[in-house]
Amino acid sequence: MRYFAAIVSFAVATAFAAYAHLLPEFLVQLRDPNLLGGPLFAALLKAFGYAFVLGLCAVLTGAAMLLAGYRIRLRGAGSTYVALAAVLAAICITGRFGVSLDPVGWICAAAFAVLLERKGRAALAGSLALVLMWSLVQGGAPLAALLALLAFAGAWIDGRRFDAQVREKAIVAAGSIVLGLLQLHAAPWHAYGAHALYLDSLLPGAQRDHLWTGGIGINMLGFCGVLVAAAWYGVRRRGRSADALQFFALMLLAMIDARNLPYFGLLAAPIAADAAASYYVGERAVPIAPFMGYAAAFAACAFTFMATIVSTEPKVILWPEAAQQPAALMQRLAADRRAHRVLCEQPRWCDGAHDVFSNLRDLVDDRAGWADRASLLAQKDAVDTKGAWRSQLARAGVDAVIAKSDANIVALLTQTGWRAERSDGMRVLLIPRRTQ
Repeated sequence: MRYFAAIVSFAVATAFAAYAHLLPEFLVQLRDPNLLGGPLFAALLKAFGYAFVLGLCAVLTGAAMLLAGYRIRLRGAGSTYVALAAVLAAICITGRFGVSLDPVGWICAAAFAVLLERKGRAALAGSLALVLMWSLVQGGAPLAALLALLAFAGAWIDGRRFDAQVREKAIVAAGSIVLGLLQLHAAPWHAYGAHALYLDSLLPGAQRDHLWTGGIGINMLGFCGVLVAAAWYGVRRRGRSADALQFFALMLLAMIDARNLPYFGLLAAPIAADAAASYYVGERAVPIAPFMGYAAAFAACAFTFMATIVSTEPKVILWPEAAQQPAALMQRLAADRRAHRVLCEQPRWCDGAHDVFSNLRDLVDDRAGWADRASLLAQKDAVDTKGAWRSQLARAGVDAVIAKSDANIVALLTQTGWRAERSDGMRVLLIPRRTQ
């Protein structure tokens, strides 16, 4: 079982490359001036093509999983339990595969969790430097601040005194909190999503990804897998209160929004697997090779993996369109350079449209419910074709509608002066006939 975690990681990277799609948030992140990750990915797309960025995201995901396994390996857990952590984390991550900045956040979170459990000035300096980089590239300083604060609280609860170890945790927590607050300085615009741990999904009318949607999906399977392991073996090994605090905090975040589930898998699955190792293993061992040995082996595999993908795929700068976002219809609407107010049958389709196309404004931005009550009401009534929805759309200045081809609003609008400008097979773009 020595190399099973590496095999699982490679399988995840391969599946990532095979099934990944563009997450809607990536369109917004490319234009976010607070993040270096968006411009960096854009530069990589232009210089090396989509296949390279896809391979890079896959490699970062695999590295995050190996770091999650290495975290409990440092605690002395055997290869079987490292593999258990890798499998549970992989299931939790699967639902969020895609070319986005998420893999950057995943590897930063996994590395930060490892550094939080180390001692000394080197670990302290490395933790703060990692949080700074994480904040600049992916906007993850608020999550780092939460993890550092819980690590400090756990260390203080266990020691009951302000010793050197607690002092180090306090310094990391203070630095992370400062960086986290700086990350949120432009709230609410730049506090969207990963910046604010997706807590904005609780706002009225905001996008919220649920763990359970009426059936057993990948998200629920991964979440339940970690919970079952934790319920059976516990989450507080040998008085490590920080493990319990982090586990339940991340569980709550995953329940609030399923987009937090990968972090729950990467950070909580090792805790549950380590508890299982403590239940069965009397004596613990140390890793056979130093970290640099593991890193060098992984880097060699990653180079081969990315070289294979890039060499076998043509250089394409444009990435595949996400099934959830009708980019082709928006491009057609924005082509005339005139200002438009667009209603999307599902507001998520229009997420960040104004960031990408400066002349388009969506009626409702689904990311954080950024719309007044009148706009939310107009959106609901128009989609349901109830009440005075035509007058509401006129008052809101809506001159474009994107909806499914068989939606009631499409049939009713085409009968009263609107025409289909373009269709992508699933959806149709409608504009008034007087608009040329």
